[in-house]
Amino acid sequence: MSIRSMMLMLAVGTAGLATAAADPVEKTTNTGGGGFQCTNGVGVGCVGTIALLPITVNIKDVRVLNDNELTILSDDLNNLAILDAGILNYNTILNDVEIDVLADFLDKFDIDVTKNDINVCTLVLGLPLCK
Repeated sequence: MSIRSMMLMLAVGTAGLATAAADPVEKTTNTGGGGFQCTNGVGVGCVGTIALLPITVNIKDVRVLNDNELTILSDDLNNLAILDAGILNYNTILNDVEIDVLADFLDKFDIDVTKNDINVCTLVLGLPLCK
C-alpha cells in the first residue's frame, strides 16, 4: 500500500472521528459485508473484516456445528453493528464480536461456552491484538 493511500485512509478516519464526537446522538453503523466465513476445524473458526480490520475468531472445545449453525454465525457476524463512536476503536470491535459469538453459542445453538473459549483477534499496524 502506498504512503499516499495510507495518508488518505488516516485523514478519512480522523474526519469520521471528529464527526462522531460532535454528534451527541449515537448512531449505529452496520459494518457488515465483511464476508465472514465460519468453518469447523479443531474448533470453530471465522474469518472476515469489520471497519477494514481483519478479524479472526476461534472457538475452542465445542462440538462441530452443522451447516445451518455455521450460516447463522457467519450471517450474525456480517450483520454486526458498531456504534459510530466506536467504529475505529479496536477494543470495542473485538468486544462486540466476542459478545455476538457468545450470544449465538449460548442462545441460538444451546452450547455452553465461556469468554475463555472464544479468541477474537485482529492486526493493528501489523501487530496482533487479541481479546
